[in-house]
Amino acid sequence: MSGAPTSIASPPRRAARSVAVLVLLGSLAACSAPSPIDDPDPPPLPEGLSAGVQQGRLDVEARRIVVHLENAGPTPVSIGRVELDVPALGAVLEYTDVVELSADDAIDLRLELPPPGCASDEEAGDADAAGESAGDGEPVVRLKGRAEGATRDFVGELAPDDPFDTLPRIVAGDCLESSVGEVATISMPEHLRVEGAGAAQRAWIDVAVDPVDSGDGSLEISLVRGSTLLGNEAGTDWPLELDVMPGDAPSVVPLAVRPARCDPHVLADDKRGTILAFVVETGDGRSGMIDRPSSDGLKAELYDYVTERCELQ
Repeated sequence: MSGAPTSIASPPRRAARSVAVLVLLGSLAACSAPSPIDDPDPPPLPEGLSAGVQQGRLDVEARRIVVHLENAGPTPVSIGRVELDVPALGAVLEYTDVVELSADDAIDLRLELPPPGCASDEEAGDADAAGESAGDGEPVVRLKGRAEGATRDFVGELAPDDPFDTLPRIVAGDCLESSVGEVATISMPEHLRVEGAGAAQRAWIDVAVDPVDSGDGSLEISLVRGSTLLGNEAGTDWPLELDVMPGDAPSVVPLAVRPARCDPHVLADDKRGTILAFVVETGDGRSGMIDRPSSDGLKAELYDYVTERCELQ
């Protein structure tokens, strides 16, 4: 595979430092250990190298994570391999294009996250041991490259700075999605159900809940939160209090929807208004919100509905 609450990239440590952004995506090696190192006793990382992780809003939606590398040292470096090892996800994310960092320089690398999943404590421990990580199941950034003027490649690990708790949020969200998926699939419809016309038009988002055939889990969907664009016809959020068990019959939950606002900029300003957040709790003790985005077709129909009901044409 070739090679994001919202985080904002942390500023460079020095005003003179430039920050490049690579939009090429790194590759993913899920549940794999890092590649072997040919040099049995490689030089350590040069002085001044540091790493961090973060996500912007668009990275969250695209399931990408940003690895921020900085070279605060006096020597330019050429990095040929970057790995982000996250034992709790059971994955090693890789970036193998050459990265050139001058002295007092920085760069952002965007790596694709694996599909939502959750490593067991045993799996996370095995991944940590296989990667010889510095921490007890903690994420690490591994670098392999060469400093200017050197004749051998350096190899080493960095504990990434995570000022916005990006990785714990991703892990918690992916583990919750995994627990929900063991009980049922929650999906948005392909199309909006609409009746009437003009300001009198009414619409419903028919959410499908499809339980798995068998299993020991359980799921409670207590609420669907309104968005900046959409709300409940009878209020803001949609209270559900829906209990789901494996083997239950599939069901459709109609969400009567209205525009949350009707000002002229409502659609031009929209970023996440067609993404609905479901408040859930699973029988294994996990709880939180899971997002369900609208398809391009449903999004377009929701925009048309807001335009007609708000009489914005």
